[in-house]
Amino acid sequence: MSLGGMVAGRVRSVRSEMGNPLYRNAYALMLNTVVNSGFGLVYWVFAARVFSTDDVGRGNALVNLMMMISVLTSLNFGQAIIRFLPNAGRDSASLVRTAYGISAGAAVLGSAGVMTYCHLAYSPGDPLHVSPAFGAWFVVSTAAWSIFNMQDQVLTGLRSAMWVVLENGVYGVVKLVLLVVVSFTSVADGVFTSWTAPVIALLVPFTLLISRRLLPRHVAESATRTGTGAPERAVLVRYMAGDYLGQVFNQAMSSFLPVLVVMVIGQAASAYLLPAQTVFLAMTMLSVAISSALVVEGSRKPERAHVFARAVLRRICVIVLPASVVIGLGAPLLLWFYGPQYVANSTLLLQLLMASMFPRVIVTLWMAKSRLTNRTGGLAVQQLVHAIIVLGGVPLLAPALGVDAVGWSWLAGELLLACVMAPSVIRWMRRPAPPEEPGGTAAPGDDTGPVAGPDTPTQELPRVRE
Repeated sequence: MSLGGMVAGRVRSVRSEMGNPLYRNAYALMLNTVVNSGFGLVYWVFAARVFSTDDVGRGNALVNLMMMISVLTSLNFGQAIIRFLPNAGRDSASLVRTAYGISAGAAVLGSAGVMTYCHLAYSPGDPLHVSPAFGAWFVVSTAAWSIFNMQDQVLTGLRSAMWVVLENGVYGVVKLVLLVVVSFTSVADGVFTSWTAPVIALLVPFTLLISRRLLPRHVAESATRTGTGAPERAVLVRYMAGDYLGQVFNQAMSSFLPVLVVMVIGQAASAYLLPAQTVFLAMTMLSVAISSALVVEGSRKPERAHVFARAVLRRICVIVLPASVVIGLGAPLLLWFYGPQYVANSTLLLQLLMASMFPRVIVTLWMAKSRLTNRTGGLAVQQLVHAIIVLGGVPLLAPALGVDAVGWSWLAGELLLACVMAPSVIRWMRRPAPPEEPGGTAAPGDDTGPVAGPDTPTQELPRVRE
């Protein structure tokens, strides 16, 4: 075959794969992870160069405070949107409005309480003291941030995740430009302002996109399928309760881990933890992105969820796991940019965290399976067990292993959970594929049976303009 023929064949293969909603959503969400991580890194590098250390420190604290309040007050509604919106039918708009309203309302109450405390408890001049005017801006920003993040889940649930990449890409660029602009002005809290102002500006166009184009199209397409509709309130509450509790355990572990390292090892160890934890969280988000696409498609066709899971597993094995191996082998080179002390003290830690990505695959698939069957109570137990192993293992191992105790504890937790969950996941994925639908064709690169055919609604949807 000629070189031209090989290239043409590869282009056709890529176009065919991107025509499948499962893969298109997964790749878009993975790209979004890369875009967010890249812009986040560049943003703080710019901030360090154009603002004083004190301004950067206060800005970083306020931004992280806003994001933490948003996470805790969102009630994990985003995961419920991913699970139930694909099959909500005519109730889709109502479900989205409910998610926006409850999350934004809870964010207002939570942030108002925190700002009141910061204003009254800290004296002027303290880094955490806020004026009433800034406190009001913080409350508005937190509510806007909650809706902004919720829109990512809405776009994912509507199988239009490429808009997530565009939204966050534009946000990253505008945020950087505004950061430089405010550095030449007398705007107080310029770091926080440059981080939050673009969010409020972007809410309008993307809210109109969702409400006037994507939601009506989704409702029209759902009319061709039977059994669509929003879940009963009791089902939704139970789903969100388990998922939210698991999210709280996970957030508590991630936030407290650096503090624990300082307490039992020292401040320097916490610094050595930072680059390894940052890279690991980015890699974890790649697996989360793929599993989110699995939940969307599995919600639409529950009888084929295990077929989609097999296809997703193959993509994890050819994208995420090889990347983990490359990062693990190249850890000394990656850490060289931080300095020789980081190479000496963080290399094994980063390699252990990358090794934990392998058992994490089983855990990720089990979590997707649990969400598809609305059994989120197990997610809370899983996150709690992992938090106990990690936070309990670090003090036990730290005297002998130092900061590497974090890596060994994390790997042990993932291995234990994977061993417990593997039988259930294997049984689920080994189920035979259901009979082929009339006119169905196999998913690109998938030998497990049809995913969508010309007679199914997924092929009738117009391609999203990217």
